Amino acid sequence: MSALLKQAIESTYPTVTHGRGVYLYDTEGREYLDGSSGAMTASLGHGLDEIADAMSAQARRVAFVYRTQFTSEPAEILASKLTSRAPAELDWAYFVSSGSEASEMAIRAAVMYWRERGEPERTKVLGRQTSYHGMTLGSLSLSGQPVRRRDYGNLIQPFAQAPDVHVGYARPGESEDEYARRAAEGFEATILANGPETVAAIIAEPIVGAAGGVLVPPRGYFARLREMCDRYGVLLILDEVITGVGRTGNWFASLDEDVIPDMLLCGKGLSGGYAPVAAVLFRDRVVETLKRGSGLAPFAHTFSANPVGAAVCVAVLDYIEREDVLANVRSRGAELASGLSEIAARHPMIADVRGRGLLWGFEFTTDPGHISPPSAEANVSGRFVELCMEAGLIVYPAGAPGRSSAIILSPPLVITADEVRDLLGRLETAAARLEAELPALLTSA
Repeated sequence: MSALLKQAIESTYPTVTHGRGVYLYDTEGREYLDGSSGAMTASLGHGLDEIADAMSAQARRVAFVYRTQFTSEPAEILASKLTSRAPAELDWAYFVSSGSEASEMAIRAAVMYWRERGEPERTKVLGRQTSYHGMTLGSLSLSGQPVRRRDYGNLIQPFAQAPDVHVGYARPGESEDEYARRAAEGFEATILANGPETVAAIIAEPIVGAAGGVLVPPRGYFARLREMCDRYGVLLILDEVITGVGRTGNWFASLDEDVIPDMLLCGKGLSGGYAPVAAVLFRDRVVETLKRGSGLAPFAHTFSANPVGAAVCVAVLDYIEREDVLANVRSRGAELASGLSEIAARHPMIADVRGRGLLWGFEFTTDPGHISPPSAEANVSGRFVELCMEAGLIVYPAGAPGRSSAIILSPPLVITADEVRDLLGRLETAAARLEAELPALLTSA
């Protein structure tokens, strides 16, 4: 009997034995194509000797030093490499162990920034209604994902949330530019309703991941948020834990948007899943304020800037650059987008295929041609995940129960053209089976 407490306590999970490239294998000899990189994390696939060798070599030199006693060569190199690939003026990196920790660090840094500028009343960090920034109390306070917030009751801070944003939510006849303006005005209204003088920062994902299933903003939306933040003296935090380090075909999605945030969060694919590492990148002006004030950065956790994790991330960045992985993301992303659109055309229950690079999502709908999600009780996305597993494909369920029923596809960035075709074939097998079961699922709900 297992002593390991699983997410679904009574469920039985396959036991993985090893992985190679985009494939995983279990103790029964079954093969799975990792169509979601686990949780948008295994960006270079599995079993990559180069990364394992970097990890082993660093562990043999020194595996741990404490951040207030030493720095290390891997951490210094990683900070330099990461900031050199980030938007201009993001010249400082602080390393933590997870995306949740990165969100917590950003909250504390924002509050500390304003305290050291003589405005201690600025303590609110505003998010969006459909968003996810982590599982700690602070990061959940920023997140608009009720299913993950409900366990904590009144322990979560009541930070206000701005309206959802997705290019597919534009009104009939509304241009993308008009929608971008209206969406930004919605965030501005939230700031005004909460008193700009009390708002330290706003936080947003360039593309919403788990909470919405790849919600893509209209062009110009983030440029307007940047201008709005400057006007009200509010910091802009971009959560690129999912979109950063190549997932969209650029080093960071904020480069796609041509926006410089005051803080940028990255994680997941930063280490390719080989070590628990995340980072907060800081704009010069934020760090200069801290230097002129207390001279201190906010407190972090024990494993901040861990040498082994840093060495892994350096190897990941070097591999992405040397193998021209970003070009592969753009090419394979176009193929995946085309294939998903063709599957959606053959299966009307699939709607609103959307994404960028190798981050794609779609909705299940009960009204072909429109986004009309099935009831939460029908658990359509959950059943689709099961059918995909039976077909040897791992996908990621997303969305808010009752509001959306979405699936995320985010395969490793090194996936080949043949493997994209394999992914699409397995996906269509599961889609055909779901289509046959759908009437019964909807009737029983």
